[in-house]
Amino acid sequence: MGMAEKSSVARKAGLITKTLDRCRSTVARNKPTEGCFSVYVGVDRQRYMVRTECLSHPLFQALLEEAEEAFGYADAGPLELPCNTEAFAKVLEKIEEEKQMVARSLGTGWPMIVSRS
Repeated sequence: MGMAEKSSVARKAGLITKTLDRCRSTVARNKPTEGCFSVYVGVDRQRYMVRTECLSHPLFQALLEEAEEAFGYADAGPLELPCNTEAFAKVLEKIEEEKQMVARSLGTGWPMIVSRS
C-alpha cells in the first residue's frame, strides 16, 4: 500500500470516528436530530440515527425490503432492520463513500450516519 493510499485510509477512518464521536452526543437527547430517523439493528437492537436522505439509496431500500419481509409493515413503532450491526455499518459506509465522492465533485458533504447508541 502506497503512502497516498495509507493517508486516504487514515482520513476515511478518522472521518467516520469523528462523525460517530460527534453524533454520540446527540444520543443523550434520545430524540432524532432534524432530518434524521432512528433504526434498531440486530438481535441486540443497537440504535442508530440516520439521515433521511439514506432512504432513497438502493442499498438502504434493500434493507427496508428485508425488514418488511421479516417483520411485515407497521406504521407505528420503531423501525427495525433484521441485519446484524456489522452488515448495517458496511451499508452505511458504502453509502457514505458514494456521498463523499459526489461531495468532492460538488465541494460539500454531510455524513450519512448521525449517531449510534
